[in-house]
Amino acid sequence: MDSVINVSKLEQDSSRCNLGHACSFCPQEMTCKRDKPRHNKELLEKRLENFGMVLLVMANKGGVGKSTVAANLSVALSQLGYQVGLADADIHGPNAPRIFGLQDERVKVKAEGIETPFYEMPASKKSLQLGSLAFLLPESNTPIVWRDAYKHDYIHHMIGSFNWGALDFLVVDMPPGTGNELITLSDLLETSNVRVVLVSSADAIALQDSLKASRFCEERGLPVLGLVENFAGTTCPHCKEEFELFPRSKEIENFEKAGISTLTRLPFSSLIAEGAESGQPAADNKESAIGHIFEQLAFECRKAAIEDNRCALSEELTNLFDVNDDLAELDVEQQRQVEQLIDTEKQKLQRLKPKVPEHD
Repeated sequence: MDSVINVSKLEQDSSRCNLGHACSFCPQEMTCKRDKPRHNKELLEKRLENFGMVLLVMANKGGVGKSTVAANLSVALSQLGYQVGLADADIHGPNAPRIFGLQDERVKVKAEGIETPFYEMPASKKSLQLGSLAFLLPESNTPIVWRDAYKHDYIHHMIGSFNWGALDFLVVDMPPGTGNELITLSDLLETSNVRVVLVSSADAIALQDSLKASRFCEERGLPVLGLVENFAGTTCPHCKEEFELFPRSKEIENFEKAGISTLTRLPFSSLIAEGAESGQPAADNKESAIGHIFEQLAFECRKAAIEDNRCALSEELTNLFDVNDDLAELDVEQQRQVEQLIDTEKQKLQRLKPKVPEHD
């Protein structure tokens, strides 16, 4: 792998390393005497501190449109003025770069971390960052044949070693299933602000598999924002009549019983396929029906982020003093901490305020 790390920047007389990637990418790994486990752990913690909300786009079944939803949702969030990153966790099928026309992009490992290419949106002139294993492969058709230990390491690198910077939203395109990648990521995100967006087609088999994914989320304490029903109807190109491509199964009632609502029903549309083929996701056109659907989905994510920030503030304030205490009776240091927390909350809410108005 090509590397442009300036070794002279390494502080050899320090017990800590300031490089923005894991030790396994460093040319000094074999000779370095620093505490490598601590460096890798602190690196992950610093990255996670810079993420406002992590959105896991997942299902238990392949082929239902997770990558499509993850890519277009990332575009819609970026159009609202947020700093957005899309992390491609699908190790065996890292397709995010292809959707954005960046399949031939290759990255370098720098002192700040692995490069995250930017996708510049032709229509809205916004941009978002991408991190994918595809950027590290010699060819786009190179197969990945890894045991779980390697998958575990990649998920750590995806969060800790890619140079994400500060993000309002990190959208993660998850692989099918509830295997090692999801388990590893769940462990990493235990203290982070996370929401899950489930994706499924409307047929019984896909819904049943996605329900299993929701069960995993419940057991791991991952809050589910809701369900995106993909391939939900289409329009005949001849008579213009709308009809259901996959008849909506009664299996959807099980999601309702589990308290999981449908966020949106995404129609089967040639615009989405054309967008993936051209490297310009359909959501980049906000005036289209598809663009409007993903804009509304982005607003749902924003609402969740605001709610979670307020809950976090309430918990932090509760930890500072007894709930029965009067603010006026707090000492100077406690009052300073309360004011600092409130100021931080105001800054977060201001940042979450979209640049465009929400509409029906």
